[in-house]
Amino acid sequence: YSSATATLPVPTAPEGWERATLPGAVALVLTDDAQDGTAPVPLWGGMVSRRVRDLGDTVSLSLATLEAYFDRRFVGDVTYTATGQHAIVEGVVEDFVNDGTVTFRVAVAAAGAVRDRTYLDAEDKTVYSVLTELMGVDGGPEWVVTWEHQSDSERFTPVLTTADRIGSSPIAGLAPAATLEAPGAVVAASFAEDYAAGKGANDIMATSTATADVRPQSPRQASTDGERPTFEHRFAPSTSITNVATLTAHAQAALAQMASGSRSLSLTAVWDDAPRLGRDWFIGDDIGYVLGGLDSAGVDTVPAFPGGLSGVARAWGWEINLTEPVTISPI
Repeated sequence: YSSATATLPVPTAPEGWERATLPGAVALVLTDDAQDGTAPVPLWGGMVSRRVRDLGDTVSLSLATLEAYFDRRFVGDVTYTATGQHAIVEGVVEDFVNDGTVTFRVAVAAAGAVRDRTYLDAEDKTVYSVLTELMGVDGGPEWVVTWEHQSDSERFTPVLTTADRIGSSPIAGLAPAATLEAPGAVVAASFAEDYAAGKGANDIMATSTATADVRPQSPRQASTDGERPTFEHRFAPSTSITNVATLTAHAQAALAQMASGSRSLSLTAVWDDAPRLGRDWFIGDDIGYVLGGLDSAGVDTVPAFPGGLSGVARAWGWEINLTEPVTISPI
């Protein structure tokens, strides 16, 4: 989940602002005006977790997306046998979150890969930890909370989407719906390559908690890397996994992510000049990027990227800076 901070100027705050910012009781939703004058488009929403007042005329707020709420709800006794992974996500949320005090609409495209899972109330596992573990296996489900507009009565409500893939890729042979360029809308860019501990490894083992001095663990999952020596990584995706096949699936998923190290491209573009978040592209989508290249004299316009850097990458996150000029940074 992600977090943000906000400042409310009290002199210009609407009536009822105290109830409207009550920690644990409300979420604030960032919206973008629709182009055709219809309902505003929700971009981000966070529940108020902390509110600080002093002798000044502002109130400071801490916000966290509603995935954080799943870390405050616990899973009881339940067993899923040969059940689609998205059906497991839906079942956990319907049974242990949607109790009438808050309701998430669960959007499920298909049942997904079949899994076996048993959860016990005595294990004190939160919904967040259960969904995170399930997401971590090879081919596991992706899930995210977004918001949708309701007109009767006027409000925004949370939607939990679970799918094999959040977002979309362009149709083969076609360019992505959104492309960011420098020179152009992009005013800053950073391409980070990281092989530090926890970021890169080419020999991985997944483990669990020992029972009777026997620790369940996966076989070592390794990739051939002709340019690097062996970097090992061991981790425990959950303390209650006893099935070696499940641990192996976790290790295989980690190897796929870590074998080449972490590579992250962050672009910052002027909001008014860039493809529009929530209309042209959404979280999880593949978007295009073009950074630099050769000018008419054959000189690199961006020296750090010889010949230019271009391609298509998946936007797994984004940041918005609301100070003028407003900028959007797909990651």
